[in-house]
Formats: sequence, structure tokens, C-alpha cells
Amino acid sequence: MTLLLLEKCLWAGIAALGFATLFTAPIRVFWATALLAALGYGLRGITLHYGGDLLSGTLIASCTMGLLAIQIAHWVHTPTTVFMAPAVIPMVPGVFAYRSMMGLMEISRAEEASADLLVQAVGNGLSTVFVLLALAIGVSLPSLLFRNKSVKDIRFVRSRKARV
Repeated sequence: MTLLLLEKCLWAGIAALGFATLFTAPIRVFWATALLAALGYGLRGITLHYGGDLLSGTLIASCTMGLLAIQIAHWVHTPTTVFMAPAVIPMVPGVFAYRSMMGLMEISRAEEASADLLVQAVGNGLSTVFVLLALAIGVSLPSLLFRNKSVKDIRFVRSRKARV
């Protein structure tokens, strides 16, 4: 499991770099895009491995990515959207969307649509929608929660001088 998950994380990072290139992101944020994509995909994979479902794994991963993006944006002096948008694209549930659309096409071609086919198509479509919502909520929630604070104010571990 570990080696396969690491390989998938590597490919998620490479895919995110491709989307960063497509979106003409600055080269200085490429490392952040690849790192966040690999980390998010890995967290979702770990959640799935330990019994979580796809929706909760995606939400946990995207919230973590959103939190880290706030700090990384401070380091690279770039808005989070520039490297977050390409980083979450590898977690988009393309298989569910494909199966949903293929099921709907089969239903439209059939003279009599079976209930099972309709249930599968709708179920795949709903899975797609809910995972996309989890991605959107997870990425935007940290920014919304900390929108009026500086990165220096929301650091979890402050130095000793800051406490005194």
C-alpha cells in the first residue's frame, strides 16, 4: 500500500504541475502546487485505507491543503488560488462523472430504461457533485475562517519571544 500510494502521490504532483503550466502559474509556485497535490492525494488515500469514505477523505485532504496554502502563499508572495486550483484538480472524481454520463447516454438510447441503470447513473452523478462540493468547501473554508488575520496571527506554534 505504501509504495503504491507514494507512486499515486507522485503522479498527482506531476498532473498538478501540468495544470499549473496550463493555467500559466509562475514557476516559483510549481513546488507548492506539486507538494500540495501530492499531500492532498496522500491524505485522501490514507483516509480511504483506514476505513474512511471518499467524501470525508476528500474533505480532510482539501482542508489540510487549504490551511497549508495560507502559509505557503505568505512564503511565495502569491495568492493561494494560483497554486491551489491546479493542486486540487487531480482529486476531481473523473471516473464517477464519466460513469454517470455514460449511464445517462445508455438510458437515452434504450427503448426502456432499467431502474438499476438509472440508480447507478444518478448515484455516480451525486458522488461527483458531493466530492466536488467537498473539494470546494475544504479549499475555501480555511481562507474564510482566517480572512481577517495575518499569517503571523494564525501560526499554531509561536516562538518564545512572541509569548513574552
